[in-house]
Amino acid sequence: MPILQRFPASRVLLYAGDHLRPHVHVKLRDGRECTVDIDSLGTQGRVAAREIREELAWIESNRGFLLGEWHRYNP
Repeated sequence: MPILQRFPASRVLLYAGDHLRPHVHVKLRDGRECTVDIDSLGTQGRVAAREIREELAWIESNRGFLLGEWHRYNP
């Protein structure tokens, strides 16, 4: 489970062996977590998109890198 980016209140993670569409996990310090689709930036989970605006902007800016990492860990 590589940590791809750290923010003051969260981390952006990638899980190996995931079988859904390419996505990352955003885990907040309070333990809540959501998934973010790399292509659409759609979220699922216990975190509202408004709570992770900075993380979503980073994911959008780093789509190419994130897709490459997704395929490396999920062949």
